[in-house]
Amino acid sequence: MIRKLAMVALLPLSLRAMAADPMMVVTEEFSPYSYLAQGKVVGYSTEVVSEALQRAGLTYSVQVYPWARAFHLARSQPNVLIFSIVRTPEREAQFHWLAQLAPRSTYLYKLKTRHDIQVRTVEDLRPYRIAATRGDIVEEQLHQFGLTADLAAGDASSIRKLMAGRVDLMVASELSIKGICGRTQVRCALLERTMPMPGLTEYYVAASLSTPAATVQALRTGLEKLKSSGFMQRTADKYGVSLK
Repeated sequence: MIRKLAMVALLPLSLRAMAADPMMVVTEEFSPYSYLAQGKVVGYSTEVVSEALQRAGLTYSVQVYPWARAFHLARSQPNVLIFSIVRTPEREAQFHWLAQLAPRSTYLYKLKTRHDIQVRTVEDLRPYRIAATRGDIVEEQLHQFGLTADLAAGDASSIRKLMAGRVDLMVASELSIKGICGRTQVRCALLERTMPMPGLTEYYVAASLSTPAATVQALRTGLEKLKSSGFMQRTADKYGVSLK
């Protein structure tokens, strides 16, 4: 506590004023980027964002919500950070984009026993029911491709639907599918990776539009320093996240 107070005392007046107003930081259960372990939110993105906030002398709390709620809070409330969020042209004007956290590479997964499902192109996907988290980028992408998304509250619901035969495919990265299987006690060996999900982009941390400009700039600067100092790479290595 003494260290944090000392940091705040050294800040310019504008940042000291901000430090008295806690930041709300929202994310979802998305291992290894953000997830709950023994009641604490951990993960690659969590550590990077928390370090930037601490170095800026800002008080904050990190909360895990279903993605639709986290997204709504970040669009409607002041002083909100959200991660790991995909940056798209449709979302560009809805947030202050602070920094890229990691590249995004996702695939469509099916049950290994579903030999009838053979997909190589977007056109091949049309006959199938594809799970998507409500409000997530996957829902947006499926709509853009003219496909219907079978909506769920989160990845855990999606994989349960897949196992029960209520959907044919779900979207995940090679890293995140392991965390989803672990949380739901599903054997990953029962799943098979198929085609990549088109439209590769990156995961970002973003701030709500009504967040003070000084806060936005302080966090942008802090995140850039974390990248140049090697902190982001070391944290990525810790969680097995590739930054290439």
